Amino acid sequence: MKKFKISFFLLAIMACSWQVKAQTQNDSLALQQQVRIPKGNFHFGITTAVNNTWIKVDNDEANNEHYKYKTTIKWAPIGLVAGYKFNDRHDVQLEAYLSQQGQNYTLTENGDGTGLELGEKRINLTYLQVPLLFKFTTGDAVRFNVHVGPQVGFLIKGEEVNEFPEAIALNDRTLQGEYSLAKKGKGDSLFKNAGGFTAIAPMAVLGLGVEKDIKDNLYLSGNVRFNYGFTDIRDTETTTSEYDFDKYTLRYNIFGGIQLGLHYVLD
Repeated sequence: MKKFKISFFLLAIMACSWQVKAQTQNDSLALQQQVRIPKGNFHFGITTAVNNTWIKVDNDEANNEHYKYKTTIKWAPIGLVAGYKFNDRHDVQLEAYLSQQGQNYTLTENGDGTGLELGEKRINLTYLQVPLLFKFTTGDAVRFNVHVGPQVGFLIKGEEVNEFPEAIALNDRTLQGEYSLAKKGKGDSLFKNAGGFTAIAPMAVLGLGVEKDIKDNLYLSGNVRFNYGFTDIRDTETTTSEYDFDKYTLRYNIFGGIQLGLHYVLD
């Protein structure tokens, strides 16, 4: 009987300790949840991103693709963010960031992208991108989000270049070296077409992200985004050049990548 009482007493002590431990864990979780950005607060931040960029070419004509796509990685070095949280789950976010975009191609002998490699085409574009994003957020101190919205890009500078390291025959002439097919400089207007390029490029944005609170008013963000353009990068319906093999009817921006950010929440 005495052993039974001792065993019962030990079990009671263990049960109490488990209850205290569980309560401590619940209190800790509740404290983490309180770190969550409260509704009605503004937040500001800075971002940087790395993107895989494409310029998609839509050509319907036969024998009109003397090129092969090359993997092109570009940097969006700096961006600014301003947002407002309506409640625990919904907020709106406005961004402005510099974005290097474009595409590299291998120029080929045949019009179906095969044959000898004759040279390289490089399209380098720098935009000021301004997205307006609507976010749905789940979770608490660590939270996930889906964001979507429109984006407008303003072309700061751009150039399209064909380079032939060895002499080739094209359009009754011999080409060798580097040839500029279109060029817009930094001094040209952000809002007007110049140098053969379209100045304003509307896009759509879809992304998935995660946020992690590191202090009461500070959090980190990581996003995976996809951006799809709707307008031709050039300012005419079709483009041709005496230094190029093909006629282009539509070329538009697509890019996707990883964005990292640091954000501050106003009390």
